[in-house]
Amino acid sequence: MLKRSIESLEFVARVRFIFESPSLWSGFLFLVCLTIALFLFDLRFLSRHYDWDSIVYTHNILTDKYWKVFFNPHHIGFESTGYLYLKLWHWIHGVDSAMFGLRLRVLVSALLFVFVLMLAYWRLYHDLIGAVLLGFAVHCTQGFWFYAQHNDTPLIHSCLTASLYLICVWNCKKGWSPGKLYLSGFLQIWNIYFHQSDTIFLTFVPISLLLSHRWRGGTFTYAHKLKLIFVYLTAVISILTLSYLYVGFIVLNRDLASLPTSEKNFANWLFLYASQEKWGAAPGEKNYIMNFYRGIGDAFLNFEGVKNGLRINPNLPTAPRNFPYNLNLAFWIGILALAALNIIRLWKSYKQELILLFFWLVPSIIFYTWWEGYFFEFWVSAVIGLMIFAALVLHSLRWEGLKFGIRSLSHIALFAYLLLLFLVNFSYSTYPRSQRSQASFIEGIEDKYKDITPEKVYKDE
Repeated sequence: MLKRSIESLEFVARVRFIFESPSLWSGFLFLVCLTIALFLFDLRFLSRHYDWDSIVYTHNILTDKYWKVFFNPHHIGFESTGYLYLKLWHWIHGVDSAMFGLRLRVLVSALLFVFVLMLAYWRLYHDLIGAVLLGFAVHCTQGFWFYAQHNDTPLIHSCLTASLYLICVWNCKKGWSPGKLYLSGFLQIWNIYFHQSDTIFLTFVPISLLLSHRWRGGTFTYAHKLKLIFVYLTAVISILTLSYLYVGFIVLNRDLASLPTSEKNFANWLFLYASQEKWGAAPGEKNYIMNFYRGIGDAFLNFEGVKNGLRINPNLPTAPRNFPYNLNLAFWIGILALAALNIIRLWKSYKQELILLFFWLVPSIIFYTWWEGYFFEFWVSAVIGLMIFAALVLHSLRWEGLKFGIRSLSHIALFAYLLLLFLVNFSYSTYPRSQRSQASFIEGIEDKYKDITPEKVYKDE
């Protein structure tokens, strides 16, 4: 069994084919250069904004105490890996400018994902221009761009979710093997380590296995699929359970004897957010429609300073206050209309992708609308999925007689939307936050803010 598993990892060795094919090599190098250029651009306009969460997480890491980086069960992987990363940062740069160093970690993670997204889309659908436009459009959405520049939790776990989706789509089409299953399990576990709520995506790999027709290049029977699904879920859930038990009982010294509401109680620690009467569990009336609108709207376009009410106004389509948001709405109405009109071709061409997107977007929309729908940080993952859906809809509009003409029109539509995202989000969010150091609401954590500032990497501080 072990020998066969090791042999199945041979798919990794196929990377060498990139260097044997001139077209693959040139395309790969082109995407690498684009990603590096995007990194340099983001580095030039890296945010200097300090908010509550990023300050607390940075301070937790800087305390150099294990219990601090594992205190929050919601994302035990974020601060713990940040703690290890900061050791490297201190070795390379020095002990100052910790927040800047941690921002770089998140930024590199974000751009590595953008590269993977472009590469996967190009290789799956043979559309290099479409891949670049999709990758850049995802990057320029407000949620992705904002959190790619902050030491906060939303970005990395969203990238891991999207990467797991891409792997599942790839293996649906190319076939599964033990090595690919191990890789997916590893990614799934770390996805949940980085955000506990990502347990709602445990369906990705089982669904992908059910939709696949090949195993190690051969046939893939239904009974074999069910067996692998059982083994996969058992292994992943067991590893996660043992991990949280170890962190809770051994690292943090929690117990079961303390009062249920005590900080020392293991169950109270593990279900920290769900045990508090906040967010989705908070009492009182909630406007879920407006919460959804605010959260997902913020994740696409910057709504800085707008707290309530509609940002769109069809009666004033070109009014400066409403114009960008009207365009955003028009784009998505257009995407949904095209999907409805072309539903048969879309389903025939991308059945596997659409099913996996369903198990990505529907649980996300339901859960996060209920939980913290008005915070755009929870919509970063869903927005990536929606952008992939839009790219697939546009890619499906290609009849053989008009293949290249339709492709050009779909590229123009995606480029126009990318331009909208860039102009609004760069002008009103990215650029202003990069000009000088500033802090938002930090009442109660002023001491933590003072501990991490000023940062010597900035010469004007």
